[in-house]
Amino acid sequence: MTEKFVSPCPPPEGHIRELLTILIEEAAEVQQRATKALRFGVEEVQPGQLLSNAQRLALELGDLSEVVSRLIAEDVVSHADINAGIVNKRRQLDKFMQTTPAA
Repeated sequence: MTEKFVSPCPPPEGHIRELLTILIEEAAEVQQRATKALRFGVEEVQPGQLLSNAQRLALELGDLSEVVSRLIAEDVVSHADINAGIVNKRRQLDKFMQTTPAA
């Protein structure tokens, strides 16, 4: 029988745990807004709303960005690691994207 893995690190608590929870929530809101833009168009304004799907997506991305900034400030993640991820994703997108931007 295999022994269970037990992390030597304690799970996050307090402020860091709350920031990580909010990060999950904001990421889900970005996902939902991007899905609405795909389904109904980026310029569509839903009934009862003042902003287009593109504008609402931008606001959600701003919310997500602020939580990321706070995680950086708390030394949970680093700018260097985020930038490394950006560079890596750029390479992947350049290699695997099947479409090109409109002129």
